[in-house]
Amino acid sequence: MNEQPPLPHVARAVAAPERTVRPATTPPSGVRFEAALLNLERLVVAVDAFFASWLPAANNPLAHPGQSANLALSVAIGSGVALLLWYSPSLQFAYSSLAEMGGGTLGGWVRAAHRYSSDLAMLLALIHAGRVFLARKFTEARWLPWVSGVGLIALIWFIGWTGYWLVWDQPAQQVAVSSMGLLDALPVFGEPLGRLYVADRMTPSLLFFVVFFLHMLLPLGIAVGLAVHVMRISRAKLFPNWRITVSLSVGLAAAALLFPAPLDPPAQMAWKAPAFTVDAWYLTPLALALRFQHAGLWVALFGTTAVAAAVPWLLRQRRPGAYQAVVEPSRCHACTQCAQDCPFDAITMVARTDGKPFRSQASVDPSRCVGCGVCAGSCDSEGIVLPWFNTQPEETRLAAEIMRERASTGPACVALIAGDIDHGGRFARWRDWLPHYQVHVVPTASWVRPKFIEHLLSRGVPGVLVVRDARVEAAARDGNRWALARLAGERKPYFRPERAGGSKAWQVLDFDPFRPDELTRAADRFRTGATPESSQPQRRRIFGAAVTTAILTLGIAAAVIVPSRLSVSNPAPSGPEFVFSFKALGDYLPSGAVDPAAEAKKPVHMRGRATAKPHRAAIVIRLTVDGMTQERSYAAKGISHDGPALDQWRRPLAPGRHDIVVEIITGPASQPLRWSGTVQAEPRRLHVLTFEPDHGFRVE
Repeated sequence: MNEQPPLPHVARAVAAPERTVRPATTPPSGVRFEAALLNLERLVVAVDAFFASWLPAANNPLAHPGQSANLALSVAIGSGVALLLWYSPSLQFAYSSLAEMGGGTLGGWVRAAHRYSSDLAMLLALIHAGRVFLARKFTEARWLPWVSGVGLIALIWFIGWTGYWLVWDQPAQQVAVSSMGLLDALPVFGEPLGRLYVADRMTPSLLFFVVFFLHMLLPLGIAVGLAVHVMRISRAKLFPNWRITVSLSVGLAAAALLFPAPLDPPAQMAWKAPAFTVDAWYLTPLALALRFQHAGLWVALFGTTAVAAAVPWLLRQRRPGAYQAVVEPSRCHACTQCAQDCPFDAITMVARTDGKPFRSQASVDPSRCVGCGVCAGSCDSEGIVLPWFNTQPEETRLAAEIMRERASTGPACVALIAGDIDHGGRFARWRDWLPHYQVHVVPTASWVRPKFIEHLLSRGVPGVLVVRDARVEAAARDGNRWALARLAGERKPYFRPERAGGSKAWQVLDFDPFRPDELTRAADRFRTGATPESSQPQRRRIFGAAVTTAILTLGIAAAVIVPSRLSVSNPAPSGPEFVFSFKALGDYLPSGAVDPAAEAKKPVHMRGRATAKPHRAAIVIRLTVDGMTQERSYAAKGISHDGPALDQWRRPLAPGRHDIVVEIITGPASQPLRWSGTVQAEPRRLHVLTFEPDHGFRVE
């Protein structure tokens, strides 16, 4: 706030019956269910207000979750690169290389920092998405940041999912099997990939390296996604200030030192673990996949992502009329100030269209403009205005209202309230909070031009108070700060005291909806010229901020560590199973007899030849367990059915000894391929038998 010389005491400060004048033509909301979202947003504001009593919002990572998430991602990427000094990216040595990184080693500390920073990035990204959603900043001009943000969260999740695969412990085994089941549900791959993960020998090491390659390469996509995410925002700040950076970095380092990253027993394809450790931030879809199979994972991943990305259109509500800023070329003097001040990079300078002797004129891109009104306050010549709150007529109306009320009730200070506070003051009670003020609502604090305040002060108004929206998710973003910068003479258009009759009786206040009494006290001090209240002692403020920072850091660390170490039971049946995984070639079937009529239609050089592609017979599998026989048929793969038949057959067993016979019938005239043996079935065990043309039957 700007400290001003004391104002003379206003002798006649009587509250008028109604001192609030609102815009006559406020544009309707462009979001469905806005009232419900607004009420939920007030809860977020309450949390911010609680922390702000000790810790300024500028130093609170929860108030800047997007920037803090970028910091956590940077730590995750840096620690991941450093982890390559100890990690071996191979199926055979991945687990052992991680097992050697104990909690007391440097490698173990780096691994824990990598894991917890990844969790923190997901946590903060979700908080950022929630705040943006409740602030209703996802429709119309803001659809691209929202959709790209949803894509970024999905990409971060997928990178984390592949990272847990690379550990190759029992949770990684479940991740791999679930991923293969997801791919097998698509009619893309000719060979069922799930059959490769029933025995350790069959697990493809090349696919493991592909997953490692994706885990290392996809973070580059985050950089591209961030560029798209902020391309419609001016002065985008990607990282938090140094205080938040130090706080989060120290918290992550301490958490990694005190709580080493967990490591389950190594993956064993033929063993169904009774329980394993999961990370709720990345492995929640795994729980759905284990309980609902492929459908659960598909719904969790693609259903949720699709619905989230469609929010701008699902909740969009058409607004009649225009609400974006428009340029009046005849008044534009090519000063470029509106383009500099726009928070959303919606204004550019283009060639003149009216022949006036200026190099350019402003042009508004409607697809980017959100109608915040910041640009209107930048223009002294009224060259850019809001159609629903046109600068010149609205300033004239406001001045007339102020002068008329002044004539009837006596001189009183004027309060210009930013309309983006609770959407035009829907829940605000300005009569109660500013009882001795004439209150008028304007689109946003930076809509107010210094020229208008100069005019009011020159006509005898004792003082002008500008109340701005101080929330992090304010509709006008950083555009709100220009109100103070202009009046303080730090940004054009400057406030000129000589045009205000020498008066500097203005003040800019930030409104906290959960501490309206602070606004009342500050407004009374400004109105009466009283000495500002002494702030908290420096030592107390430093101590309070330190304690709040420590508590907040511990809370974030707990929110990261606890969900990443959840032990869940395996919902798979605990009984033993017999698994037969096979790749078998059926016999070639003879081509049909030559049709003379069809032969006559062929070219001469093709007559007498069979043009039909050869195809193989379906194979028949007979499985006999303790004298009980079952039979299944499997068609050959390929468009022409000329490939092998590939699949797996799972048969639950009771614990104990079983006599099993497997027969493969490759054609009507062929002798069956036969295997027989005895299996001692054990709980939670997969007893695997494989068949391949080159090696025949093999017990895994």
